[in-house]
Amino acid sequence: MAAAAALLLRAAGRALLGRATLLPCAERGFSDCGGARWAPARPGLPVPLSSPLAGLTRPIRIKEPPKRKPVDRWTKKRALFGVYDNVGILGGFQIHPKNLIMGPTWLRGWRGNELQRCLRKKRMVGDRMFADDYHKLNKRIRYLYRRFNRTGKHR
Repeated sequence: MAAAAALLLRAAGRALLGRATLLPCAERGFSDCGGARWAPARPGLPVPLSSPLAGLTRPIRIKEPPKRKPVDRWTKKRALFGVYDNVGILGGFQIHPKNLIMGPTWLRGWRGNELQRCLRKKRMVGDRMFADDYHKLNKRIRYLYRRFNRTGKHR
């Protein structure tokens, strides 16, 4: 009895659904304009059930890769790259390239984060600074010390 009811129910379901319709397929494509475009759905071509487009009834929005940006090969940084490499050869290795760098004394040939830079400045020129500048530098050091000790991957 249960088998007959199941067959009757299945037949009724098929009659209600009618003929099975094919799933739409979105066409992927690139145009010469940048950004995204709407890809048309092509009726009549089935989409595999493993496809992410299976079961979609409307066209999907496809993003295109961004346009390549033109690169300026002669920026100041690129043009002067390696400019001091031959100082040792031509100068008989008497002078180091870091001694040719212009700038504040506490920054010449040195690398580090802002807290280290402020501490180095205080050590090197703190005794010759104006009172207001020295006070602001100390405030910045206190703030950065708290910040570096509370956050970051160096904890």
